[in-house]
Amino acid sequence: MPSLLYDIMRVLLLLAPAAAFVCLLLAGISLRKEGGTVFWVGGGFSRHMTWAVVFLALEPSLTWFQALGVPVYFPPGVAIGNGWLAQIQSGISTFVNSFIVARIAPVAAAFFVLRSVLDTASGAGPLPSILSAIFLLAISSTHALIDAWTPVGNRFSIALGLESMWNYTASRVFPIAAGLAVCGAIVTFAFNRPGYLRMLACAGGFLTVSALWILINRMM
Repeated sequence: MPSLLYDIMRVLLLLAPAAAFVCLLLAGISLRKEGGTVFWVGGGFSRHMTWAVVFLALEPSLTWFQALGVPVYFPPGVAIGNGWLAQIQSGISTFVNSFIVARIAPVAAAFFVLRSVLDTASGAGPLPSILSAIFLLAISSTHALIDAWTPVGNRFSIALGLESMWNYTASRVFPIAAGLAVCGAIVTFAFNRPGYLRMLACAGGFLTVSALWILINRMM
């Protein structure tokens, strides 16, 4: 195969982490558009999060082609042969890291903080906008976490990344959500507003979601 095609494929693979950053930014914006505390199954948030996992697990997943007999060889650490392709890759990566991640994401988070104040003034809750702002401020940590979930050299990296994301959500995020639901129930009951029983039921559901999943699997 001509070396130019190898260099083009190497550029695309090296730009996959930058594409994952863009997907995480779009996921944070979609989270607020879909409600902040909830999201649509198959909507923008879940779709962008899935693509972030796919981009970070793209290179390990190429071993599927090796299992089928198609030669795929991209030795790590080898520089791009064509200088102009290397400049394109470096420029796009620098733009994503220095502009989108370091500048646009904090600005979008600040906008959602302002939106939380406006939501409170209009009688709605500030929590959806605050959660979206927290997500946008943590996209670098989320990127690193997903990258650790997609091991190099494993052709099942995409499935492992999605499975690890579910386990992390069930073991870390859901208990925090249950605590917030209990706090919301206490505040709602203190101000004599309806809905505190629903929040307590949600807290119980968050704490038992793993057990419910195991029960459904055994029933099937």
